Amino acid sequence: MTVELKPFLVRIGFLFMLSMCVPAMIRVSGAQGLSSSDLSRMRSVGGVALSPDGKRIAYTVTMRDEPGRPYGQLWIMELATQKSTRLGGDKDRGGEPLWSPDGKWLAFFGRQGDKHGLLMAKPDGSDVTVLASPEGTNSPLPGTGNEVTWSPDGRQIAYISSTPDERAAEASGDPMVITRYLYKPDAGEGMTRFNDNLRLHIFVVDVATKQTRQLTKGNTDEHSIDWSPDGKEILYLTNPEPNQDEFFNYDVFAVKVADNSVRRITATEFNEYDPLWSPDGKRILFRGTRRGLTDRETTMEDTHVWIINADGSDRREIGAVIDNRQGSPRWAADGNSVYFTVQERGRNYLVRLPVSGGKPEYVVKEPGFVGAFSIGKDGTVAYSHASPRDLTELYLKTGNAAPRKLTDLNTQLLAGKQIAEVESF
Repeated sequence: MTVELKPFLVRIGFLFMLSMCVPAMIRVSGAQGLSSSDLSRMRSVGGVALSPDGKRIAYTVTMRDEPGRPYGQLWIMELATQKSTRLGGDKDRGGEPLWSPDGKWLAFFGRQGDKHGLLMAKPDGSDVTVLASPEGTNSPLPGTGNEVTWSPDGRQIAYISSTPDERAAEASGDPMVITRYLYKPDAGEGMTRFNDNLRLHIFVVDVATKQTRQLTKGNTDEHSIDWSPDGKEILYLTNPEPNQDEFFNYDVFAVKVADNSVRRITATEFNEYDPLWSPDGKRILFRGTRRGLTDRETTMEDTHVWIINADGSDRREIGAVIDNRQGSPRWAADGNSVYFTVQERGRNYLVRLPVSGGKPEYVVKEPGFVGAFSIGKDGTVAYSHASPRDLTELYLKTGNAAPRKLTDLNTQLLAGKQIAEVESF
C-alpha cells in the first residue's frame, strides 16, 4: 500500500494551479473554449529530481483522467536529447522519485505491475524491486516533509510507515470511545470516518537483503526525515507535547541508526519544518516560526528559513531579510548558500541566499508559481512551474541563462482552443 501522508497538500496544490489557469481559459465569442471534461484530461508535473551527475531528471506527471484522486506516473528525461521515457506502462503508478547517491537507482512509492509499496528500479525501468510495504494514516498532520531518504553509502533507505495504536486495538466493538481531540481525518477522507489513530514511525530497509528495522516507537508521529552525511543519524520532526492534538509544536530530533538512541536538537515553543543536514553535517537547515502554536489553527505567521548548529546551538533566522512566506529550503552543494521559495503578491519565486549573509538572488522570478525543485552540484536547477496559461511544466535553469521549458504536456489538448490572456494589476 502506498503511503499517503499529504493528500490535503496535493489537493490544495491542484486547486491552486487550476485557480491560476482556469480563469485565463475563458471562451472567447465565436471560438472554441475549454469544456469541463477538458479539465480532467490536463496533466501537470509533480515531483522533480536531478540525477547526481546532472544528466537526467526524474519527474512525476500527475494525471486526472480516472475517477477518484489524481495519480502520478514516473518519467526520466535525458537532458542531452530532452527525450523522456516513462517508467512502466499505462496502469503503473509512481511518485516522489529519489536518486541513490551513485545515480544508479531510483526509489519511489508506487505500483509497477504486481509490485507495489516502496520500490526501487534502474532509470531504464528494469529490475523493479519491492523494498517494503509502508502503511499510511488518515490522521491530520500538516507540514510533513521527506518520507524517504537514502543512506550516504546507498546501502539502506529510511522511510515512514504507520504502526497500529495498541489503545485503538483494545477499543474494538460498539460503542466507540473517542480519546483524541482531532478524532476525524481531513475533509477529503470523508467526514463520516474517524481517525484511524495510527502513528507514523521511522523504519530502515537494507537494500540488499530487504530486511527492515523500526527505529522509533511510542505514542507520537515521526516524519520529515533526512540521513546525516556521516551515515550515523537520521533527522526527524515530532510533536513532544503531552496533548499533541491541542498543542501543535514540532521540534527537531535525531535518532542513531546503530542503536536507536534519540537526542533532542530543538526545545522551543516555535515550530520547525523540513529539517535538512548541511553537506558537511555540521549545521541543520529548516523553516520555522517565531511564535508558538496553541493548536494547528491559531497562527497566520509566515514561515522563514533558519539555520542551527547540529548540537542545537546558534539558531539564526537567515530568511529575515525577506518579509514573505518562505518554503522548501534546500542546501547548495557547497553548503555556502541555500535555496528556498518565496511567496510574493500571488506568485511563488525561487531564491538563493548566502548562509553568511548578503543580498538574496532571485533565481526564478517569472510570473507564476514555482513548485518542486532540485539543485545540481553545479547550481543547475530543475523545477516545476505553473503560469496563468499553463498547468505545471518542467523547466531547467543553468547559470545566468533564461529558464528552458522541457515539457509541454497539454499541447494537443489546447490545440485549437481559444485561451484568453490575463493581465496583472
